Amino acid sequence: MFLKRYGLQTKIIFIIAITVVSVVTVSTFIAMLLTRQLVEEEVYRRALAQARLTAHALVNERAIEDPQALMRGLRQIENDLPSVKQADVFLHSSEHRMLATTDPAAPHLELDHTPNIESYFEFEHLPGEDAITIETPDGEFWIMGMTILKQGSPIGCLTLKVSKSHSSLVTRYLVLQNLMVMLASLAVVALVVHIFFLRSVRAPMKEMVRVMEAAEGGELSVRARVANRDETGQLAAHLNRMLVRIENFNAELARQVEGATAELERRNEELRRINEELFDTQKNLARSERLAVAGQLAASLAHEIGTPLNSISGHVQLLSRRRTGDEVANRRLKIIESQIDNIVRSVKQLLSWTRKFELRMAPVNLPHVVEESILLSSPSLEHRGIKVKTEIPREIPEIIADGGYLQQVVLNLINNSMDAMPHGGELRLRLRHPANGAAREVAIEIEDTGEGIPPETLAHIFEPMFTTKRIGTGAGLGLAICDQIVRQHGGVIRAQSRVKHGTVFTIILPLDCREKPETPPPVASVPAGSVVS
Repeated sequence: MFLKRYGLQTKIIFIIAITVVSVVTVSTFIAMLLTRQLVEEEVYRRALAQARLTAHALVNERAIEDPQALMRGLRQIENDLPSVKQADVFLHSSEHRMLATTDPAAPHLELDHTPNIESYFEFEHLPGEDAITIETPDGEFWIMGMTILKQGSPIGCLTLKVSKSHSSLVTRYLVLQNLMVMLASLAVVALVVHIFFLRSVRAPMKEMVRVMEAAEGGELSVRARVANRDETGQLAAHLNRMLVRIENFNAELARQVEGATAELERRNEELRRINEELFDTQKNLARSERLAVAGQLAASLAHEIGTPLNSISGHVQLLSRRRTGDEVANRRLKIIESQIDNIVRSVKQLLSWTRKFELRMAPVNLPHVVEESILLSSPSLEHRGIKVKTEIPREIPEIIADGGYLQQVVLNLINNSMDAMPHGGELRLRLRHPANGAAREVAIEIEDTGEGIPPETLAHIFEPMFTTKRIGTGAGLGLAICDQIVRQHGGVIRAQSRVKHGTVFTIILPLDCREKPETPPPVASVPAGSVVS
């Protein structure tokens, strides 16, 4: 249907217009028929009545005997009845001689049934039944006659030519009037429907569309105004109830999703913790296995080396006591004795590393530990052309720790930095408090400008027996020992490195290492995001 592409208002106005036009057209057609019939009847009756009056007047006033008076009477008929177009008076005789006419140029008005004229004009017949009707180029006419009686005897006949066009004019006027009424009615109906539609249909619909668009955008709290109690008001009320149900459903769904999400996060966190514990357990197991192997190796090595060393040391001491006059020999004996002491100390250190360190807790001045470590390493630093910079704030507090072991850690890290800068560079040592925003922690940072450590190596530098140095220059225990010492203090040690830019070691210690947890926290040698290659 072609109305599908138009709006509801246009459809309603179109349907009403079709209905009004149809009703007005049918009513106009019926009214036209009835009006025409009534007008024709009225014209006929008036003409017939006028003919009777004129016929009696002609006899009573003796106008039939005076031609001028007769003409005045006929003219009076035309003036009184505009529908009368011609009036003739015939003398009642065998010849039907015409006495007067209002239109001499027109044909005479004669009746076809003249012998019955008296009986015909004694009755008022309706048009179309017994009337004599003629059609001419000028239109349709009635030819009606009236007997002129004198003392009860017919002496003549008055005939009239009456036009039917007056009824047509009235009919056309009626049609025009109805057409104007129809157009005015259509305009008024369209205006009324438009105003009604705007207030009673379009405004509520627009309000509901606004609410639905807002709900589509996620604003489920919006509600439509219920201004009417008709169908649009019921629709708005149903829409509001539906939005309430949807809002409640979404709220309940959000609560369920939130609860499920929280449960999922809790389980994921628990799974992550379990995985971390499993990883730490595997890592500690691997460390324990390495420590066990290293312990067996250290014990065997100490046993195998200890016996010959004791014998060599005894003979060296005997030779030293003889005090020969050979200074060169005495100097060499002292060198041998010192090297034996170094070997013994290394073996003891190896044995002690396989066991848990016994810490002697006491107040420790970290700035003093750092400065003394730099002083002990200064000959090697100067020999390699390494510049040292320190950042030691005055507010660094004392900590409760084992100063000797902490100095061993710092010296080990300085030695590693020197190995990374064989051709010189810069070594920076910094103390920070608080560390990582924690007032109960202090940090030691040792940074060099050496070659850096590749990411694949950085992940293993704290593992026992792991080394990147050539054979004979390192056993891979230095950083592992540092890690174990720091862990026994309840701290952590981290490494960050950029290839060709250097490495930073960070040691974070509690102010009171006696408060360390029973199980030291696992140390990730390379925290996420800290390695830059």
